[in-house]
Amino acid sequence: MEFNKVICGNSDILLQEMLSNGITVDLVLTDPPYNLNKDFGNDSDKFPLEDFLKISKKRIELCRDLLKPTGSLIWFGIHHYIGFIQAIMYEVGLSYRRMNIWYYENGFSRSTTSPQTQYEPFLWFSKSPQKWVYNVDDVRIPYKSSERLKNPVYYKNSKGERVKWIPNPLGAMRGDVWSFPTLAGKLFKDEKTTHPTQKPESLITEIIKAYCPKNKEGFYNGIILDPFLGSGTLGVCCEKLNRQGHKIKWIGIELEKSWCDIANERLSKLK
Repeated sequence: MEFNKVICGNSDILLQEMLSNGITVDLVLTDPPYNLNKDFGNDSDKFPLEDFLKISKKRIELCRDLLKPTGSLIWFGIHHYIGFIQAIMYEVGLSYRRMNIWYYENGFSRSTTSPQTQYEPFLWFSKSPQKWVYNVDDVRIPYKSSERLKNPVYYKNSKGERVKWIPNPLGAMRGDVWSFPTLAGKLFKDEKTTHPTQKPESLITEIIKAYCPKNKEGFYNGIILDPFLGSGTLGVCCEKLNRQGHKIKWIGIELEKSWCDIANERLSKLK
């Protein structure tokens, strides 16, 4: 299995081969087909619900078995089916950490008979119920108000003691709603490809920073797997971080050759 290269093939087969070869990863970060009849150049998004759930369970089981003891699974989904996927993750013995929300305000809706969709959920489950990676300081966000920081804030700790809260110089803790715009409009014309469900690099990079292990020097050095690489965003984000001195190894698998070609083209243009 080659690291840091696009692998054009069937992940349902290749994940099993990885498992047989003793390969393990620190993080599975993936955006699989949602089963909404999207055109990915094949029929991978067009299953009867029962088949979709069986296939999803098998894929989740393989991802679970490929995770290192402190590894995590980040799985994007859609509100139609995310409840099913979450139940499967419980069923196969993964440990629930959080359902996160990717929130965006610049989406587009063709329907006037239901609310406009402004989010996509992504589940976070860990292999272990006790140990996992979450780099809280790496993904802090600016405080919403600088005025409230000027006055002391007090709270009671677990012992009932009155303690002064001091704002973290790195910012506020990130919550479970991650606000990043979709790749719509001229602002993102250089990043957007023809892939119908491409995720923004800004979002994927932030998720990597949150869940990828780090070495003693503070650089990311984990192994990240995306079994549904699409247009290559996971690889692009990892390589941009590696150009900053990080040492991420990534495995990206994509079934459709046209998306593999686009992913390779994006990677080739990195400076």
